Amino acid sequence: MKEKYDSRMVEYHHIHATSETQFDIFFQILNISENQKVIDIGGGNGEIILELKKRHPNLNFYYNLLEPSNLQLIKGKELITKTLGSEHCQKYIQFLEVDLFSFNSETKYDHIILKMVFQEFSLANKISALKKAKSMLNEDGKLTLWRPYLQKNTRDFFSAVILKKDELANYNYLLQPTYFESEEQFKELLIEANIIPSKPIFIFEYLFDTFRRFESEFLGNQELYQRWLDFIQESYEKEHNDLKNQIKLVRGDNRIYINFQRAIYQF
Repeated sequence: MKEKYDSRMVEYHHIHATSETQFDIFFQILNISENQKVIDIGGGNGEIILELKKRHPNLNFYYNLLEPSNLQLIKGKELITKTLGSEHCQKYIQFLEVDLFSFNSETKYDHIILKMVFQEFSLANKISALKKAKSMLNEDGKLTLWRPYLQKNTRDFFSAVILKKDELANYNYLLQPTYFESEEQFKELLIEANIIPSKPIFIFEYLFDTFRRFESEFLGNQELYQRWLDFIQESYEKEHNDLKNQIKLVRGDNRIYINFQRAIYQF
């Protein structure tokens, strides 16, 4: 199972289409200070530290990249070492091939980050993930989540779109099923994890572009990709007007655009 998970080499910076402005606001919210300890859970190939150091090249902090995929971690180590230098990496950065539940450390962190990774935990494991992440913070530490912002009706549609993509792209082997919770469910999960719910600090539009998944996830398979586009179109047409008033779908020659939202929380 681990070997199959490692074969999923996805360029998250490409498929998530995060803008420079969104990163700027994200780092303002994080507000990482000199010599603080930061852990990036499920951080892929280290997009966060690379983007942060672009903006603050002289800011030095201790960064742990926690990533269960060996392929992602190797690529991350190569990119980060090439960009920041081996001396900086040896002093400030740890590359950890492990998932959150298998990770054990006595270190307490100033910042714990889950950027577009909370959906990778099954519904049954989400409360445990929140509790463990919170337990790893120091007294003044902050837990920051960047996740899809989905009301009940948009959650069902968005989830169906992603799960169909996973099915067609043969991602059914993933370690645990992807689960996108609605905002109502997220509030309940926080309460169960003994975290006081709060409103998002930042909500922003996310233009979902199917073509960004064509090479990285469908490996250029036009037949499977077209089946996905047809599924999205047909599902959307069956939806009620209240969803269509919130979400607009535009189909081009070889792609579909849909406007969703994402949000950043800090606890």
